[in-house]
Amino acid sequence: MDKITQIERLLLRSRRLPWVLTGVTLLILAATILLAGLQLRARTREQIAGRDGEILHAVALLHWEADAPEIELLGPITDPDNQLPVVLKTSRLLKSVVATRLFDANGRFVRAFPPDVQEAELEPRSLPTLRGLKPACRFLSAVPMSVLFLPVEEGAEPDKTIPLLEVNVPLHTRAENRLIGIAQFLIEGQSIATDFAQLDRHLAVQGLIAFFVGGGILVIAITWAFRRLRQAHHLLAERTNSLLRANRELALAAKTSAVGAITSHLIHGLKNPLSGLHNFMSNLAPPDAESPEADWPQAVAATRRMQTLITQVVNVLREEEAGAQYEITLRELTEMVSAKVRPLSVESGVRLITPLDGEAVLPNRVANLVALILVNLAQNALQATPRGNAVTLSLKKCGEQIVCEVRDEGPGLPPELSASLFAPCKSTKEGGSGIGLAISKQLASHLGAHLELKHNSPGGCVFVLTVPVTVASEKSSVLLQR
Repeated sequence: MDKITQIERLLLRSRRLPWVLTGVTLLILAATILLAGLQLRARTREQIAGRDGEILHAVALLHWEADAPEIELLGPITDPDNQLPVVLKTSRLLKSVVATRLFDANGRFVRAFPPDVQEAELEPRSLPTLRGLKPACRFLSAVPMSVLFLPVEEGAEPDKTIPLLEVNVPLHTRAENRLIGIAQFLIEGQSIATDFAQLDRHLAVQGLIAFFVGGGILVIAITWAFRRLRQAHHLLAERTNSLLRANRELALAAKTSAVGAITSHLIHGLKNPLSGLHNFMSNLAPPDAESPEADWPQAVAATRRMQTLITQVVNVLREEEAGAQYEITLRELTEMVSAKVRPLSVESGVRLITPLDGEAVLPNRVANLVALILVNLAQNALQATPRGNAVTLSLKKCGEQIVCEVRDEGPGLPPELSASLFAPCKSTKEGGSGIGLAISKQLASHLGAHLELKHNSPGGCVFVLTVPVTVASEKSSVLLQR
């Protein structure tokens, strides 16, 4: 039980867990999509920028092979003057080539075309790729014209920038797989910038679609999972409460059974001595016993009430043991209860009202137990009601149920007693045992009936006992079979 209670408390504390888990999951999903999008963007940009390098590399090889006989007549192919014509012929393939630079195999600047192109250094990280006889490309989103070309005149307009694609092509022959030079083509990159912008928009749209679709699926899955978990938690809580109630009822049943056994033994043992005591006190009453101030009449009346109560209990026990079976109407049941509580009503100066609505019959075994419950409730109501007020005991048939209601006009019950009203407790009445309502509740459960405190206020209390007719009949059959 302690473990179940701890789990219940833990689940009650984690009401924010679904929101936290959903937020963390969405953040992880967004980070994953963003990282994947950036990697895809980088690879795609590299492919877009590298396509011109592949074309220029292939064209340079073709021109190099075609012009090889003429170059050999002019001198060695490692001479930059012999390499420059092949590079310029290759640059004519693309109209957007702005300038061309020539580097040696070690990446040192040699010359450029047109002549006003600024000298520059080859990017160090491109050299290993070029030595592997593969082109290396780099896109520059904004390159100042002053960095690209020599200044024409002093006091010129502020420098403007252009997007630029830098394509570095290795120069080599097919026969000798060694690097003999590097040609750098500077291509106007507006078209590539447009391609990159379209790529970014496309990736952004795809990322948002993936995030909302995937996030929606995850939110639905998490919500469903926590709903199932919440249902399981409620079911666990209900079963825990049911187990606790069953445990309390079993404990109460054990106490009630023990009390019943002891009561039966005591009742049978006290019956004859109490009868003899009553006869003895009645026969030896002194001459002045009839005076109001004398205690003797009160003692005789007390023994008479005790004898009457014992007789009632003995009758119920005898019927349970004998197996006799007959039916009792609601009117007869009302008269039985009224006859037992009328002396207390007269003594306490409280009127007893017994309205009846409808007709029904109960087996005698069930009626006797119902009568015991109602007598206990009526006695409590009479003791709680001030002199001059009234207690109402009403019985009526509502469909397949018999509703018994006991209403008093007392001060009501303290709030602290409401939670444990039907549990054994210390009685606040002089001479009380504190188990009257607990036994009444157990007897009602034994019958398949329902006993509850329907109303509690400073103007009085209302106890309601609901007995299903069919359940009462079935219970009587089971008792008869025993």
